[in-house]
Amino acid sequence: MKAIRTALALLALACALSCNRGSGPWHDGTPLRGAVSLLGSDPGSELLCGYNYELISRYAGHSGRTAEIRLAAHKEGILDSLRNGTLDIVSFPWLDAMETDSTLVQIEVDSCGIWVFSADRAVEAEKAAEWLHGFRARADYPIIRQPFFDIYNPLTRVSADFISPYDSLLRVYADTLDWDWKLLAAVVYQESKFQIEARSARGAAGLMQLLPDTARHFGCSNVLDPEQNIRAGVMMLLAVRARYLKIAATPDELTKFTLAGYNAGTGRLKDCLNYARHLGVDISRWENIAAVIPDMQHDSIAALDTIKYGRFPGGAETVSYVRKVRRFYDRYTHICE
Repeated sequence: MKAIRTALALLALACALSCNRGSGPWHDGTPLRGAVSLLGSDPGSELLCGYNYELISRYAGHSGRTAEIRLAAHKEGILDSLRNGTLDIVSFPWLDAMETDSTLVQIEVDSCGIWVFSADRAVEAEKAAEWLHGFRARADYPIIRQPFFDIYNPLTRVSADFISPYDSLLRVYADTLDWDWKLLAAVVYQESKFQIEARSARGAAGLMQLLPDTARHFGCSNVLDPEQNIRAGVMMLLAVRARYLKIAATPDELTKFTLAGYNAGTGRLKDCLNYARHLGVDISRWENIAAVIPDMQHDSIAALDTIKYGRFPGGAETVSYVRKVRRFYDRYTHICE
């Protein structure tokens, strides 16, 4: 059945091409408008959304364009967006085949999904198929592809040549923080497991799990974009760290406070610091703050004048967050150069 559908799709592509050849340039230089559909997605599997985002971006760059790629909205009539010209390309990473009609053309990506085009853009589909064929034939293709498919838990891996598909970005932006890039990788792993499509119940999205207001504040217009998301997350980390420069006893303590502030928010962490001061605790060391955070979940905490946000029932999560990130970082330093 799949072979029949593929043959029919190729026939439709050939027919559409015969009608479109000689009609002028196959694109006008405007950004390639794409979407990635999560239909049929399998949480915890390979980073197929990120892989298809990367492929579409590379294909757009090859053709001399930028790419504007978003996630398909839940219950969106995504194929209708192709038919009416709102989108140029839609990727279905978790489907190996789908029913199409004469208005649509599909091409196989990499045995892990398909790209779909409107039949009106049959020339574009042909160019994309040619590019994918050439890309898969490149000598460095396995090296590019592997990090999206060879995903691992840092606590179970012995050694690796890479941590994620985004190691090069992490190296660049970790320098902005003067961090070891593997520490930033540990943050991203804890936040999203390197899934660009990750979204929390509170609406935080992307690799660094940015809330919409935070993303906009730090210049991230597309939270799905790995570089934009990492750059904005690092800018937020810089802003958070600045709050504790005069508090932390050592650079290592400063990192712990920065991680805690990134997870809990600087307002919540300020409440914790104020409560620790109220108890006469040395606030320059994170372990002292972590030790009093359990008290912050009690109703009586709201009676203190220095507590702005009231009870902090999520305090245990923040303590765990700092511990996990540092644990992942320790593992990464042992398994990857």
